[in-house]
Amino acid sequence: MCLPAARPRLADLTGILLSFTCLIHCLALPLLLLLAPALSRWIALPEGVHAAILLLALPAAAIAMRDGWRRHRRIMPAMLAVAGLGLLALGLSAHEGWIATGDPEAADRLLTSVGALTLAAAHLVNWRWRHRGGGHRLAA
Repeated sequence: MCLPAARPRLADLTGILLSFTCLIHCLALPLLLLLAPALSRWIALPEGVHAAILLLALPAAAIAMRDGWRRHRRIMPAMLAVAGLGLLALGLSAHEGWIATGDPEAADRLLTSVGALTLAAAHLVNWRWRHRGGGHRLAA
């Protein structure tokens, strides 16, 4: 069981890991599939992986950003997290065909990649500001 003070730290680590997992999935997997079509049967991920990553990223971001706000009183990490999660949700929407795009696969890859990088940046900034010494700051 995590100690209460360790939960937000674990949430940031989980958020960073999920963001980069998403990025690797969106960029590296298609490249690997292009280079090795014979392997696609064994490395194809289930359809629900996009939704699962988003559903895991949401609470990790919420916990981490809430604790970050309590410690450093800066809104920028939470704003970045909301933007990143929104882009991930748009990527999922493009992937599922819920939004009209000319090329759903390209839109999914672009939106999800930018969203994952934005969310990872939010967690990194939050982590840095939370663990930097000093008192509360009100400026973003």
